Amino acid sequence: MGLTEIETTQVKVQIEVNGMRYETSGSADEVIPQVLQFLARAVPTYDLARRLLYVPDLAGLSDRISEFAKMTSGGGLLLARTELAADKSILVILFMAHLAAKAGRRQNDSLSIEDIATGVGKATKTIRNVIVNLQKEGCIDRTDRGAYRISSKGLMHLEASLFSRRTEGGSSR
Repeated sequence: MGLTEIETTQVKVQIEVNGMRYETSGSADEVIPQVLQFLARAVPTYDLARRLLYVPDLAGLSDRISEFAKMTSGGGLLLARTELAADKSILVILFMAHLAAKAGRRQNDSLSIEDIATGVGKATKTIRNVIVNLQKEGCIDRTDRGAYRISSKGLMHLEASLFSRRTEGGSSR
């Protein structure tokens, strides 16, 4: 399933909470904000929890990442632009693996150091050195021997850094 198919999928939602009933349908981008608004009204504690809970904006993040990285038809991940710092490059590639796993293009969301090095076009020694710091910062998690995936903190960090680069400089570069 390609990303464009995911974006056009129609969703129908029916919810009953505390005697209140809500029904809606449309694209996921339309339905999700409506459902969140309903839940905020129907379950006041949900609104409080929602303010404290981090839920990554995968669609928005993938839009911003698309100028930096691409996925091959076989599920391979490649950095399209080389001016990113090594730590950002690694987070971008690991995000792409995360997204590819969610879209069913990969079996899992983790990558080996060699896969990361190939994807970002940097030496494995450089990748190993940077991964140590990213792991200490909590931006990536080790999954298996020599395999890593982006963490929730890494998603938050990537989301914040890409958004701030776009708004501060007035451009997407």
